[in-house]
Amino acid sequence: MNNQFPQIDQNQLIKLETFKERLKKREIWLNGLIDDSLIEKLYANLIDLESQNNSLPITVVINSDGGNLWESAVATDIMGTLSCPIKTIALAKANSGGFMIFMAGEERICHDNTELMMHDITSTFWNKKISSVSNDINYLKEAQKKMAQFFSIQTEGRTTPNYWLELFESGKEKWFSVDEAVKLGIVHKVVRRTSMINPENNIRQPNTWDIIDFARSQQ
Repeated sequence: MNNQFPQIDQNQLIKLETFKERLKKREIWLNGLIDDSLIEKLYANLIDLESQNNSLPITVVINSDGGNLWESAVATDIMGTLSCPIKTIALAKANSGGFMIFMAGEERICHDNTELMMHDITSTFWNKKISSVSNDINYLKEAQKKMAQFFSIQTEGRTTPNYWLELFESGKEKWFSVDEAVKLGIVHKVVRRTSMINPENNIRQPNTWDIIDFARSQQ
């Protein structure tokens, strides 16, 4: 008789167990497209961790090219209403919606080669009435004003709302170098190997998280 049950992907199982282990250390890992399911996972884990202890910090680790605007915006609302301090870490990339979620952290950390990118809101208006399109545009413009204000507050005034509005109105993607991001208050700390700072010192810089426990959790 043929087995009607789907085969379990061993790599996916290991990955799931690894993320469960990190969750015990109050780390939530967001990897991939930002959509309803990813934000539901973020929300459920944040609420659960806060109910366990509402004073210990929570770390949100992000690796994403972005996704849905509203899910990303709501994620920043959720993170901003918790009692727990929130730290965000950007891995390979925090772009678009991933950038928005990254900016919700009270402390924001990235790596030396992390991608950081933001742009204006993307939307399509095919098969819509002109009056409806006009209303949608006005609504999106208001959303961009809120976003610009939020980014300015998170950078503690190193960037103004007008800085972000001009970026959005340009229609271009803005890629931030790590050093520029630090200067603008987007990033607070960059994880670099000591050898990158001092070539004569070949001692590797400690990772942001406990890499030994991370490796052990995969065994």
